[in-house]
Amino acid sequence: MTTPKEGKSVRAATGPSPNRRQFLGGAAAIGGALAAAPLGAGRARAADRIPLKVMSWEQFQPGEKEGWNALFKAFNESQSKYMVDWTGWPASQYVSNVVIQAQAGGIDADVLMAMPDLAAQVIRKFKLAVPVDSVVEALGITPSAGHAFLKQDGKLYGLSAIDVNFALIYNQELLDKAGLKPATTPEQWIEETAKLTKRPDQFGIALTNVIADAGEWWFQLQNFCLPFDGKWAEGKTPLANSPEVVKGLELWKGLYEAGVPQGTAQSAIMKLAADGRVAQAFGVNPTVVVLRATNPDIYPKLRSAAPPWASKRSLDRIHPLMALKGKNEEGALEFIKFAMTPDVMAELMITNLYVMPPYDLAAKSEKFKAFLADKPWITGFNEAKQVSPIDVMGDFAFVDDQFGRIIMQNFQSALRPGGSVKAAMDGAQKQLEALAKRV
Repeated sequence: MTTPKEGKSVRAATGPSPNRRQFLGGAAAIGGALAAAPLGAGRARAADRIPLKVMSWEQFQPGEKEGWNALFKAFNESQSKYMVDWTGWPASQYVSNVVIQAQAGGIDADVLMAMPDLAAQVIRKFKLAVPVDSVVEALGITPSAGHAFLKQDGKLYGLSAIDVNFALIYNQELLDKAGLKPATTPEQWIEETAKLTKRPDQFGIALTNVIADAGEWWFQLQNFCLPFDGKWAEGKTPLANSPEVVKGLELWKGLYEAGVPQGTAQSAIMKLAADGRVAQAFGVNPTVVVLRATNPDIYPKLRSAAPPWASKRSLDRIHPLMALKGKNEEGALEFIKFAMTPDVMAELMITNLYVMPPYDLAAKSEKFKAFLADKPWITGFNEAKQVSPIDVMGDFAFVDDQFGRIIMQNFQSALRPGGSVKAAMDGAQKQLEALAKRV
């Protein structure tokens, strides 16, 4: 939706379009959808189409953008009315830029892909989304239970494009060489991380740890209220200096000191991991996608285990596609419907190694069912107990990025020699209590 007040988004550079062989290989299962399209629909001139803008960060993601580009191309060739294209920013800049536009009165797109906290704001605070129940009904699908936070007044306002949860990803070869098994307790995790570290040639674990990568850091760090059954907030009451959160962050600090490439950009850490120089990562399943895209030789060595604490709880982050209010609502819903069609969604998930479908996809696609059966690295993701970020953030879910920045800025002081996590979180608590008055 475009309004006179809103800022202008940065148009994404998607790189060269796939050649014919790449497209046919990457979108074979979409063929059925294309075959059903009117004859000649794909040949309609772009100038005759209604342009649709999909705002996302996925066009910047190595190992994922290819699958999405194939889906976009398939949609554009499937009918003659609309022409879809990207707009947006990289993940680290995404939420703040979208919120700036929403606060100014609208979002400069027709379809929005959103992180969970951003989706909640778009639905409840900014009220810019339109229901997608018509898509669910038309396709006869049953959205996963994780979609509950996308409902308001009995209506559903988004369908998951990417559903990811966190697990311990590890390099089987490096653990075997060290004679180790994946840790199951926080204490064992720190101990094994130290044993797997041989600076500067090998590091025990990949953890994002610089404020320049704030989006990725908070995305990961947010989990560390869970090892000792804590929450970041209850309603409008922040719990940053609660014993449970402090102990969780002390665990993170222990891992940081034991085996993290300290002060290193997230992209450089991922390159080290892809080169076989990092033994573990705490991440989501697209981490495997990025590692495979960076170095295909690392892929057969990757495995996963449940989070190494008693509850095995980790954050489950549904990233929905949302139709935005505006003159192109019908087109936005048409695109979401196309993307959610079983054959189309199955091909996207297989291409991008997504393993958590938005609905009962395995029951509707034999190809996807077979895909899941042949992935030894998904074990930990399946064993993790899923928790929505909304459940641990209280009312601060609407200002998640501000909350996270306060935590990270204060937490940095605890990472210095002799730094105290408790003292750092006492400082954060005061700032968060001030933030609570503005929520």
